[in-house]
Amino acid sequence: MKVLVIGATGGTGAHLVTKLLARGDEVTAFVRDPEKMTQKHERLSLAKGEARDAASLERAVIGHDAVMSAFGPRSFKKEDIQETFMKNLVGAMEKAGVKRLVNLSALGVGPSASQRSLILKVVVALVLKNLYADKERGEVFLTGSALDYVNVQPGRLFDSKARGGVKASLVAKEVRPYLTREDLADFMIAQLESTEWVRKSPIIGY
Repeated sequence: MKVLVIGATGGTGAHLVTKLLARGDEVTAFVRDPEKMTQKHERLSLAKGEARDAASLERAVIGHDAVMSAFGPRSFKKEDIQETFMKNLVGAMEKAGVKRLVNLSALGVGPSASQRSLILKVVVALVLKNLYADKERGEVFLTGSALDYVNVQPGRLFDSKARGGVKASLVAKEVRPYLTREDLADFMIAQLESTEWVRKSPIIGY
C-alpha cells in the first residue's frame, strides 16, 4: 500500500512511519522541514509542504492509496490551523480520488464532546478551549466529506512501549482514556484496511 503520512516527525507520526515501513508499505512523509525527518529507508520518500498550502497537499496526495494524519497543534492560542489544514486535506483527497483517511483527533472533540469527564471539561475550559474549537471546526469538513475516514479519538497519550489490549468504542465510559503512542499507531494502521470504524469517531484506550 502507498501511504501518505502527515505529521511524520511528531511522536505518533514517527511510529506510523516506522511501522508502515516494517509492514512493507511505501511511505511518503509530508513535512514542513525535511531536515527534521531523520528516518531513512528505500521505501520512504519526502514531500515538502505546509498545512496552509493547499497546492502542496494536492501534490503530495496524488498516487497514494490512503492518507494518515497525525498533524498536531503548535500552540494553544486562538487560530485556525486545524480548520484550514482539514479543509485543504479533504479537498486534496477528493480531487485526487483518494478515499481512505485515518485521522488523529482527541477524546472530547466533536462527536464525543458530550462525553467529556469532569476533569476533561475543566482542562478544556482552562487550557484546550481554542485548540478543541479549532479541531471541531476542521472536523466539520471531514464528516461532511465523501471520504472513507476513521477519526480516531484517544485520551491521554504516553511515550512508553506498546502494551496491547487497545479497546475502541463510541461510548467513553467503556474505555480507560489513556494509551501509549505506539499502541495508538498500531490501532491507526489497522484502520487502513478495516471497515469496522469507517465514517465513525472511535474513542480508544485500554
